[in-house]
Amino acid sequence: MQLQLTVAIDERRQARQRLRRGRRALTVSDQAIAAVAMARRVVTSHFFQNAYRIAIYWPADGEISPLPLADRALAMGKQVYLPELPRKPSQRMRFAPLAGDVRFSLNRFGIPEVDVGYRETLSVNQLDLLVLPVVGMDLLGNRIGMGAGYYDRVLENCYSRAITPTLLGVAHSLQLLDAIEVQRWDIPLHWLATDLNVFAAGGC
Repeated sequence: MQLQLTVAIDERRQARQRLRRGRRALTVSDQAIAAVAMARRVVTSHFFQNAYRIAIYWPADGEISPLPLADRALAMGKQVYLPELPRKPSQRMRFAPLAGDVRFSLNRFGIPEVDVGYRETLSVNQLDLLVLPVVGMDLLGNRIGMGAGYYDRVLENCYSRAITPTLLGVAHSLQLLDAIEVQRWDIPLHWLATDLNVFAAGGC
């Protein structure tokens, strides 16, 4: 069910809290069903079929899991990557390969990252498809994130070079909003996917 809500810039904090509570309230069974349903919808899309290097994320805080989608991608011979948080504020996120006998370590938020060297990671503009976790999103592709700004910074760097992967925002259907007022640094998604539907941002 879509939440009928328009979020102004000064309402983002309250909306973020409300949406996070909503997704955390989903049962383990509901989460698993939603993740599989979302994966089934995305794998039939042309943007997924045409992508080879795909970055996902490790689910936390009630986020819809892209791990079933990663399993499908690997089975199709695609390469899958996980984000690696920057060690310094001046750095940007990079993406480490999720394949073979990978080793994991926990980042400062307690979220698993692939434990590899810098040379084995990719920058965002080397990806074909970037699957982003969102707290809320609207049909124009505007999104509310967790507020840390990691994706904002990596995408700003990407767009400054005029090279970008396809951006896919994924979330539970309850996180789909009517409208989100944008900020000047916001970069819109190209596609949106929930457990119920896949949308082109703006209906394009």
